[in-house]
Amino acid sequence: MTVVLFLASALAAGAAGYALLVRLGIDDFDAWAGGRTVGLVAVAFPAWWAGVAGVAGWRALGTALLVVLGAAGLVELWRRRAHWRSFVGAEAVVAVAALAILLGRLDHPQIVGQEKPMDMGILATLLRSDGFPPLDMWLAGERLPYYYWGALLWTAPLKLGGLRLEVAYNLIVALVTGLVAASLWALGRRIAGGSHWAGLTAAFFGVLAGTPDGWRQLLGGVGIRSLDIWKSSRQHEDLITEFPLFTEWLGDLHPHYLSMPIAVAALLLAWHLGRRRPGIAMTSVVMVLFGVAWAANPWCMPPTLAGVALLVLCSDGRWHWPTAEGRWRWLAAAVIAAGGWAIAAPFHLSFHPPFAGLRAVFAWTSPANLLLYGGCLLVPAFVAAALLLRDRLAPLGVRGTSLLLAAAASLVLVAAVSGRPSLVLLTGALVVTVWVVLAPGDQPERPGLALAALGLFLFVVPEMLYVVDSYGERLHRMNTVFKAWIQAWVVLAAALPVLLRVAFPGRGLRRAMTAVLVVAALPHPLWMALNQVSGRPLGIDGMAWMAEGDRAIVRFLREQPHQAAVIEAVGGAYTEYARLSANSGVPALIGWENHELVWRGHGVVEETSRRATLVRELYSCGDPARVREIATGEGIPLVAIGSLERADFAEESLAAVRAAGELVLDEAGGQVVRVDGGAPAAAEVNDG
Repeated sequence: MTVVLFLASALAAGAAGYALLVRLGIDDFDAWAGGRTVGLVAVAFPAWWAGVAGVAGWRALGTALLVVLGAAGLVELWRRRAHWRSFVGAEAVVAVAALAILLGRLDHPQIVGQEKPMDMGILATLLRSDGFPPLDMWLAGERLPYYYWGALLWTAPLKLGGLRLEVAYNLIVALVTGLVAASLWALGRRIAGGSHWAGLTAAFFGVLAGTPDGWRQLLGGVGIRSLDIWKSSRQHEDLITEFPLFTEWLGDLHPHYLSMPIAVAALLLAWHLGRRRPGIAMTSVVMVLFGVAWAANPWCMPPTLAGVALLVLCSDGRWHWPTAEGRWRWLAAAVIAAGGWAIAAPFHLSFHPPFAGLRAVFAWTSPANLLLYGGCLLVPAFVAAALLLRDRLAPLGVRGTSLLLAAAASLVLVAAVSGRPSLVLLTGALVVTVWVVLAPGDQPERPGLALAALGLFLFVVPEMLYVVDSYGERLHRMNTVFKAWIQAWVVLAAALPVLLRVAFPGRGLRRAMTAVLVVAALPHPLWMALNQVSGRPLGIDGMAWMAEGDRAIVRFLREQPHQAAVIEAVGGAYTEYARLSANSGVPALIGWENHELVWRGHGVVEETSRRATLVRELYSCGDPARVREIATGEGIPLVAIGSLERADFAEESLAAVRAAGELVLDEAGGQVVRVDGGAPAAAEVNDG
């Protein structure tokens, strides 16, 4: 029943967003396609500001807003029930995409490994924190120095539905896919002239397509059931080459994924905003969406802002410079940029990412690896650029033909001399596409080409520059490629229907090439489907991997007061350690030290090392008095004994832990000891 309530709560958010968008003049198709994302933002945004202002009941406010706005949306739906085909069509896209991912993950719903425990921990801590930033689940007494806004959108449906978080997590993974697919469907359909097939093309390649690397593995002798999707996401040495389907298969509710539906919804509404002189109401909605996307994932700020601005400036088919009527469009873009920061200012003022600048890269991508990743999207972009250049030079006759051949020869020569053919090829396509986008006159393909230019630019950047981070020289491009390429994928997917139309003008040829691209993208989704009939257990319980005693501890911790904290065994990042704090949201004295280092910088190492040393001493000292001294000294009265604690420490030492206080939980091998002490009182942390 709680699953139904949770899904109904998400649907109510969709009704609320739909009602808002139709009031702004958006048609029923697009209003329902983007409505669920807009509704979730409309509920979370005022609740967040209440929490920032110190209102402890911010979650209750969000839940009340969801009920009220959802009810108003349902009334609007009833009033417009004659348009039911539009609702059903848009909802079908959400449902098909969401179900595809939900069913494709039934054989591995576990929330363990990679970043999933962190993602779970952020969701869990948001359900407990009384304000913002939320509590850091891995450094008791401190606030989370990381992006949490994408997870925040789901707190009201979670509270209203009452669904267990380990089940809700996997439903959210699927629903995010559905929301991205629906907005891509609407956006692709719009920029391609209203074709539903164009919209479906954008949605499929945006969220359900694999990479051509699947075929590389098949042709290399690997069976379809033995495909290595992980290798496809790390196909280039020392790089993360994730694509949306991989993120969805992995079940990674990371900021780069949670921000996607917000960013694409902003692009969809920016297209509508640019169809006419920008109005205050629509500009404000796009501004809020952009601002929330920025807060949800600062990496998506530049591409989202660029995409929004491009569509505002040219979605009516003409490019508008800041003169005459165009100045209002440029003003709207400026308001969206500045206002997007302002509406989430408390987040930006409290969040200090360890940004160390930009530098020139000293490694680059081979054309083979580039196409094995994004070939389904880049090949149409390259062909379209070539034909656009031909058409631009055609009026010059023989001279134009000579210039075209000279351009091609120059491209080959520069690629050979520079030793960086991928950069040269991408830059050439980018220059031609930008030239056409900025050309005068009416051109219905202009919005799609503008997005294509943005996508190409996102591929160009990591071939020239990288964001300096803590991963060292060998991995210097890893994070920049990851964050740039996956956003380029989504943007190019939206533009793909237009690129196909430009690259393959004949309908028959276009359909044939679309079919070829679909086939090229099929191995990975087919592999996902076949895995569900492999004989492995199926389900959506993300904590099914846990020992029953550990699950009992998590259930106990979730019922504790919001100021509670816990001590659990400490171990390496990307392992099962910190599983109790991650799944309950109750902060641990120390969780994954590596992540605290990445979030806070080297200034935190002394404190995290001190805490980790104390945890190991507490579990190994064998002295009840010393256990009490450590627990009370840190102000953390709850000490957990579960599967990892039993594996790491002798039973005699754990007996001393039990003797140090009151055994308040003893179920299926999971135990919690309450040691007399005060509220969590951590030492001041240096985030420098």
